[in-house]
Amino acid sequence: MVRIYFFAVYFLLGCFMLQAQAPCSDFNDPTNPAGNWAPAPPPNGNVSVGFGTANPLDGSQYLILKDQSGGSWYQNTTDFQKLGDKYLGYCLYFDFYLENDSGYGMPYHPYITISDGTNGATFVANVTVTPGSGWVRIKAPIALANGGPLPSNSDGAWTGPTPAVFDNIIMNTVSVGITPDITSTQQEVVYFDNICVKPCSDCSECNSNFKLQTTTSTSGNYTTAQVFLESTNSPSLYSVDWGDGTVSNVLTSHTYLNSGSYKVCVTQYENDKPKCTTCIVICIPKPVEAGKTTNNVSSPLKENAEIARAELSNTNPKEYLLVPNPAKNYVDVQTNLSKKGMVAVRIMDISGKVVIEKSATIESGRQSMKLDTEKLVQGTYIVEIQSNGKTTSQKLLISK
Repeated sequence: MVRIYFFAVYFLLGCFMLQAQAPCSDFNDPTNPAGNWAPAPPPNGNVSVGFGTANPLDGSQYLILKDQSGGSWYQNTTDFQKLGDKYLGYCLYFDFYLENDSGYGMPYHPYITISDGTNGATFVANVTVTPGSGWVRIKAPIALANGGPLPSNSDGAWTGPTPAVFDNIIMNTVSVGITPDITSTQQEVVYFDNICVKPCSDCSECNSNFKLQTTTSTSGNYTTAQVFLESTNSPSLYSVDWGDGTVSNVLTSHTYLNSGSYKVCVTQYENDKPKCTTCIVICIPKPVEAGKTTNNVSSPLKENAEIARAELSNTNPKEYLLVPNPAKNYVDVQTNLSKKGMVAVRIMDISGKVVIEKSATIESGRQSMKLDTEKLVQGTYIVEIQSNGKTTSQKLLISK
């Protein structure tokens, strides 16, 4: 009992001390928000710098970087010295938002780079973002390769040098660098915030990121929306503002009866106080009867309904959802079973040929089975799901 109590106190004390002493760039100083950050030496420091507010992850000011011709690096050569020597076992955090990708047109992996003055290593996040898709928070492990693969975690992986060179970079870090550069043109705009060294199990960590599945009725009279959290925290810690005056818990779906643009926000709470919020804007189509045309033009509502929802009579949208739909390289079969059981999934083309087949034992509640669709050609497929003696089918569109 004594040892357990001591460990708990030590962990909390370590959390407090690291937050007070470890380097952290939050860009909130009213007189010098950039702190020790500055453009890299010529010819690599061609970047425009500004500041905005508020980052929804913490409600504070953030850094804005705009790309200019040539190398566009922004760096700190003062605060993040010898990361491995001082903070081995902790994580380097950063918040990221993509405003403009200069026509890149593909999901983008945020990254951050460290250097020992000669060599560099880059932590590339697993999460992808697109312009306006929202803020993400990423943590890179401050760890040694020890002759093996470069360190990684659920957020991403270090890339670049050999293990020996990487270990030297970690132990003898002289700078941290970030950049807005994505393409050969100069229109990129990115935001960074809270570039900080903290415990990997951050005491103040917050995740309100979510996916939103919408299903429009074939008659076009209503659209149903359902939130799926990316966090493994308890759903009871979150609420959803659907943008039309309705607030509910994240397990409750919402029905829109009127067309228009709605801002959907998910907020995580701690001690009954808002901790962080993530928002996305959705467009609910105007109610139009299926098949109805205007000026001899097919209704886009019917086309979208055929692509984005199941049209087979035995579909149960509460128990299974396909996210995303349309899909490209993968699709998640989102389940919500009342009890643990075997789930078998088959994807068939329009001729009935099975092109993907997978089965697994799935726990009750909200779970996900990921299927790789990268090799499927563009077109329409049927997803057949068998579980608990029942079979349901949904339509899936692959768009390359």
